[in-house]
Amino acid sequence: MDSSTKSSSNAWTQMLSFVSEVVRRYNINPNCVRAAVIRYSSSADVQIALNQYSDANNLAQAIGRIPFLGGSSNLAAALNLLQSQAFASNIVRSGATRIVIIVTDQLQPSTAITDAANSVKSQGILIVAVGITGPGRLNTNIMYDIVSNRWAVPVSDYSQLVSGATNIIVQQYACTSAPTPQPPGPAASKCIYIL
Repeated sequence: MDSSTKSSSNAWTQMLSFVSEVVRRYNINPNCVRAAVIRYSSSADVQIALNQYSDANNLAQAIGRIPFLGGSSNLAAALNLLQSQAFASNIVRSGATRIVIIVTDQLQPSTAITDAANSVKSQGILIVAVGITGPGRLNTNIMYDIVSNRWAVPVSDYSQLVSGATNIIVQQYACTSAPTPQPPGPAASKCIYIL
């Protein structure tokens, strides 16, 4: 989650509400979907580890308590942290589909971001983005370039996150036994990281 300085005083609360709503719609448990959260601004940190919560309600409550940082936006640091710690082989189940959902309101052209995103994707990790496009803070061309298969959901305002992006994200990456429109990989085993 992009915890850099926001243009709106309630933007961080709305981002937390969106992420909490997304995880509540997944079947969070050790045998289906596991989710974690990396918070970033100038630097990045793992706020919720991949195996820390085994039910959606406790996970959503923990997300709601993540403190805001402020500062600049350094998505490259979050992607690098993801590779070095978040999807470690001793944490991720064998055969699990690994998905990263980036939630950001600031994204501009950067070789560091592009290189980090390409490195993540080269490891078979799918990248999806939800971008708050707002006035001039998010370059949608870059957003579409760094994600897998152009899987990005732009919304014009923080207040539209829950209504404009939740269903799209959940429908694409639901944990079910029946096939749904989703990227290749086993439907019943997912590891999701939210940046």
